[in-house]
Amino acid sequence: MDGNNNSISNNGFKLIMQYRNVIMGIATIWIFIFHAWIPIFNNPTGNITLFCHYIEEYIRKMGYCGVDIFLLLSGMGLTYAIKKGSLARFYCRRIRRVFIPYLVTALVCWPVKHWTIVEFLKNVTGVTFYTQHIHTFCWFVPAIITLYLVFPLYYKFFSKAKSKFLFTALSISIWFFISLLLHGHMRFDLYGFTNRIPVFLFGILFGEISQVQKEITFTKKHYLALIAVFTAGLFLSYMYNFRDFELIIPGGKAVLPNILLAVSISFLTAKILEILNRRTPGFGKALNAVFSFWGKMSLEMYCAYIGFLIPCFGIFVNVLADITTRRLPINLVIFAITSGIAWLACLLFNYLLKLPELLKGRKKSNNVKNEQHIIAE
Repeated sequence: MDGNNNSISNNGFKLIMQYRNVIMGIATIWIFIFHAWIPIFNNPTGNITLFCHYIEEYIRKMGYCGVDIFLLLSGMGLTYAIKKGSLARFYCRRIRRVFIPYLVTALVCWPVKHWTIVEFLKNVTGVTFYTQHIHTFCWFVPAIITLYLVFPLYYKFFSKAKSKFLFTALSISIWFFISLLLHGHMRFDLYGFTNRIPVFLFGILFGEISQVQKEITFTKKHYLALIAVFTAGLFLSYMYNFRDFELIIPGGKAVLPNILLAVSISFLTAKILEILNRRTPGFGKALNAVFSFWGKMSLEMYCAYIGFLIPCFGIFVNVLADITTRRLPINLVIFAITSGIAWLACLLFNYLLKLPELLKGRKKSNNVKNEQHIIAE
């Protein structure tokens, strides 16, 4: 193994960026389970099925943590993207990548949900997100676009700070006090978005650290600490989701537990993947390819289920789940259909994104041919 690969394998921050698509794929599947999974062990009849029931319920109920993993990785990715061109290019590339799937999903939902033109425009522009309820339509897209819009301004001050860690800590402290001050004045559902801001800020910090040239070596002690963080996140998630535990911040189950889980899962998953790729290259490569498949179309998966399958076939699926005990095949079929729609949508959207460049290249090619024809004459 050469020095550069050695440096990456020992640096947890760089490993996350190396396996970013794989981690996003795992988060995508987890979010799908949260939204779409029909419980298999909902009628436990013995100790084994009772144990499986609790595990299934825990994994299913905690699926919204996948959003926090997305935001952590998005924050990391933006620290790279902001340095690749002008601010206008940054906004254009980020927003068009998110908005095209969102717009197509809205067009599909429009006749199904019987929106008026005004309702359609309010949903697409995110007006309903801020004026009515975040879950009116595909809440994640208005949320991430908001963070994209604010990020360059935040990063301008963050990048100039002598201590990036202290700047992040100060920013989260300000978020914390504002969240407390707004309690009782801001709609409660908006905390479902604002409570994800800290994990996004951690992502920005981690992204910046991953680009530092100074060698950062993760030892066994670091990973043991991350396992402890993961365990603490699991325990707090259990307390928040099954014991109605609350800690200061309204809707707090999406703050501390999710931060602990998103951070620890990202570091630990990246290290496990690195070990697998090093020790069993064939299996590791196959595993990377499988999860990267869903990681690269994570937004399309979200839109395909939330924007298409639920409004079009949600009632049918629920009825089918009530009249049969074979729920695993139903889950697998729903997952396969969602993945297929997302894959086709991803191909279409990628083509649409590349279309201006293809047309520009074709125009340039035609101009060259015309010049050659003129010269030949």
